[in-house]
Amino acid sequence: MTSLAADIGGTYSRLAWSGIGPTASIEEQSFNNAEFDSLEAVIDRGLSMLGSAGKPIDRMVLAVPGPVHSDPIPLTNIHWQLRRESLKTRFQTAQLKIVNDFQAAALGAISEPLERLKILNAGVPGEGPVVVAGAGTGLGMAWLPSRDHERLPQATEGGHLDFAPNNAAQLAVYRCLAERYGHVSYERLLSGGGLLDVYRHLAGSGAQASSPAEVAAAADQGDRVAVKAVQLFIGVFAAYAGNLALAFDPTGGIYLCGGLTVHLADWFDPTAFNLAFTAKGRMAEVVRRIPVYLVTRHDAGLAGASRILQSLHRAEI
Repeated sequence: MTSLAADIGGTYSRLAWSGIGPTASIEEQSFNNAEFDSLEAVIDRGLSMLGSAGKPIDRMVLAVPGPVHSDPIPLTNIHWQLRRESLKTRFQTAQLKIVNDFQAAALGAISEPLERLKILNAGVPGEGPVVVAGAGTGLGMAWLPSRDHERLPQATEGGHLDFAPNNAAQLAVYRCLAERYGHVSYERLLSGGGLLDVYRHLAGSGAQASSPAEVAAAADQGDRVAVKAVQLFIGVFAAYAGNLALAFDPTGGIYLCGGLTVHLADWFDPTAFNLAFTAKGRMAEVVRRIPVYLVTRHDAGLAGASRILQSLHRAEI
């Protein structure tokens, strides 16, 4: 039996196949979404590369960006739509489960051992809620009532909360983005496009970098403006995490993940992060006790989707 767990991001699709071949080992693949016009085309390419073109996929778990309650499902930050019955028919699938990408990312994040996490705010995790937020092509957020919660994490659109600037530099960025976009959410800054917009705002006519990766590379090479852009990004992310701490009282911890977060992991200085994280006036001590971790693996969503796939398998045993 062939099974597929997939994490579909705005930029990349990561696939993990099991049950292929006599050893039933797991085969992982990664594809650039810009090279395909649909998710079906990505899956077809994956099957073809495995020498299994046209063969049925017995179980599929797809973690996708955006709300998954409708049908068809429009994906956020990528111009694809998914139709459940169409997918089941095309791939002869008996079991199909579609979840929000941050439901999967939350499961993957909380499964990471402590030694593979970067501690941004030390604390003793409690039995309360857990929040996972991640910056990549967009900004995702999900939460669980407790770490041992048996159901899927609760997906949200918390990345689209109104951005609140906390200093003059952030206010200037806010005004720039408001003029360009109208509504300014946290995702407008805490995303690949957001990092690039911040850099362009700071650099003005002297901007050299033309992609988030180039901004990060320029910062690594000591470019003054790129460094300021990355530091502003992290300051905003820390303040956003502090807002989540106040909203959820997540004594089980806050986990930060996502492709851009991981790419900038070395820039997350715990001391500087905590200054912005705990800058909540009278509520500073309430926030200070909440542990914050940075997940250093780039495929937390795929790990979570694989966990969900395993649960489908166990339910049949």
